[in-house]
Parts: sequence; C-alpha cells; structure tokens
Amino acid sequence: MKILVVHNNYRSNLIGGEDLVFKREFDALVELLGKDNVFRYEEFNDNATVMSLIKNMLFSRKHKKNIFDLVKKHNIDIVHIHNFFPLLSTSIFQGAKQAGAKVVHTLHNYRWWCIGGVLYRDGIGICEKCIQKKFDFSGVNYGCYRNSKIQSFLAALAFYNFKRINSFKYIDCFFVLTEFQQQKLIEFNIPKGKILIKPNFNTHSENILIDYNNKSDFVFVGRLEEAKGIVNLIKSWKKIDKKLTIIGDGPLRNYINENTSENIQYLGNLDNDEVKKILMQSKYLIQLSKWYETFGLTIIEAFQMGTPVIGLDIGTRKNFIVDGYNGFLLNNVDELKSTIDKADQYEFYEKLVENALDTAKEYSKDKIIKLQMSIYEKIIKGESN
Repeated sequence: MKILVVHNNYRSNLIGGEDLVFKREFDALVELLGKDNVFRYEEFNDNATVMSLIKNMLFSRKHKKNIFDLVKKHNIDIVHIHNFFPLLSTSIFQGAKQAGAKVVHTLHNYRWWCIGGVLYRDGIGICEKCIQKKFDFSGVNYGCYRNSKIQSFLAALAFYNFKRINSFKYIDCFFVLTEFQQQKLIEFNIPKGKILIKPNFNTHSENILIDYNNKSDFVFVGRLEEAKGIVNLIKSWKKIDKKLTIIGDGPLRNYINENTSENIQYLGNLDNDEVKKILMQSKYLIQLSKWYETFGLTIIEAFQMGTPVIGLDIGTRKNFIVDGYNGFLLNNVDELKSTIDKADQYEFYEKLVENALDTAKEYSKDKIIKLQMSIYEKIIKGESN
C-alpha cells in the first residue's frame, strides 16, 4: 500500500493541533510502512500573499497538477488529505481522484459549513446560522474568518465555489474524530456511510509511575482566547482557594498577565515535554472550552499522564470524560467551585487516576494506526460503505 498525506499547515513557527496531528500520523505511517511507501505534500501559510490567495483559494491548478503527478509517479493507492484551505483548495481532491487514487479527508474543523471553522461566535456562543446556506453571508457580516470582513468574503466565496462544483464527489471517505462529530455531519446531510470515526492518538507509550502524594493543584492548557473559556475560568477562580497554573498563548495573553495572583500563575507557551511534566504533577486538568471541539487531544494527554479532567459538558467532552470515572463534567461554569471542592477531596481519587490511564490506552498510537490501516484497506477494496 502506498499513501500520500496532504496538509495546509498554519505557520511553520506556530504549530497548531491539526499540524501536530498531521506530523504524528505521517511519522507513524512511515514507521509502519517504510519511507518508500509514504509520501507527503504540504503547504504553509507563511507563503500566503494576497496574490497567491486570489490565485489559489478558489481552485489551484498548480496543486491539482502536483498531486495528480505524484499519484501517477508513485502509484499511490490512498491520498489522505487533512487541511486544504486556504492555499491548496479542493482541486487537490479532484487531482487525486482523476489520477486513480482513493481519497480520504480528515475533518479537523467544521469549515465546510462555517468559515470560522468552529461553529462558535465570541460573545454569542454556539452558532450554526450558516450551515444550510449556499453562501455564508452571516459569517462575512461578522468577520468570522480571521476577524476580517474582506477575508471572510473570500473564504465564503471559496466554500460556495467548492460546494457549487460538488467537491464532495471526489471524497471516498470522511474521517471524523468522535461520535459527536459524526452525528453533526449526519445533521449536515453527509451520508452516514461516508463518515468513519478515526480518533487522533497519543504518542506516549511508556508506563507511567504515579506519585499520588506529588499530585496537587489544577492546570489549564490551551490557546488563550474567549472561546476556550479562559475568561470564565479566571473570573470563577477568584472565588476558589486553590492554585491554578495556566499554560498557553493567544490573544488574551495580556489579560492573563494582568490577572495573575497568589493562586493563579501563568507560565506562557511551553514545549510538549514540559506540558506533560506539569500535567503529571497536577491533580486535575480544567477544560472549559465553550465550542464544539472536534477532538480532545489535551484531555487525552492529561489522561496519559494520570491526570483526571474537569470539563464543561459541551460537544465532544462527554466522548472522553465520564463523570465520576476519569474526571467530572459541569453543566455550566457556575458549578465550577462546588466541583473543584468535591474533586479536591474526592475519596476515590486514585481510582480516577487509574481510569484516566485506562482511557488513554484506547488512544494509543499502535491501536489507532492499526484501525487507520484497516480502514485504508477497506477503502481500497471499496468496502468502506
């Protein structure tokens, strides 16, 4: 089997979660199949100029030809496309299909239906106003793509064109990351037979030795923006007499710096190894994101470090957190203080830790890559539906 993985990265100096997943999957496939059977094609938004966006966003002949040629040259069986927007366009789906490959597309976000990608609007909350519309006028009006009406108009125009030319017909299978996301796509009128759940995986395979006496305090890890619930967390924590560590970066960095205190410390952006070290020492991870995350990579990484998670019960969260089993779920932010008090003194904390570790094993690299390969084989044989 020969595989080509394709991805439009955000920026080379600002690696996002989707970029990290792409790199991890590529490395895992090379490890399994060998470098002669796995190829990659990627673009970076560093290279984006106004002219390149205008030239490529609607339909990129260059990238279509490059993908077509790669498939033909290497006899590629599967082209697995992660992000394609804004520089690659859906022309690459067409190029892969016309060259004779099967095409798989991982949906890391909801941008096909929402130019903001997250079905959320700051100050409003969950927003699905544009899902069934041919042209995303509301998204343009609110500047949902990069907080710019001009860029939002270009994005809305691009996705209108993608749907107009029926780009979906070139996709054999959509990979979604959770049951919740699968259900959303069914609501968006994607045939259930074309949607398969293939979660992301964690990369830490060593056995973790938990020092229960060394686990204390609470930690938040994530992008510092309103939708991640960081403002609600800071406001709520002023009523909580426990230590909170905040890790991450984003537009609300200054807000966090202005609100540090004796029980709130901000460590900035740390590398993944440092984050895992702090997770292992923390008693709980706090996850108050207010939008429909497509996955919960931070949750899984906390679990693999033996750290239960306290999360807001929105979207995918309940696909990972089982209340009282490997963490606790909140119906709303007002429940945070009472939940923190309960969690901090929880009689069966060691069992929560054991269950968190067990949950993480369900997302091990070996297990998920094995699932991924079995799906690839079925797609090649035409059995995926």
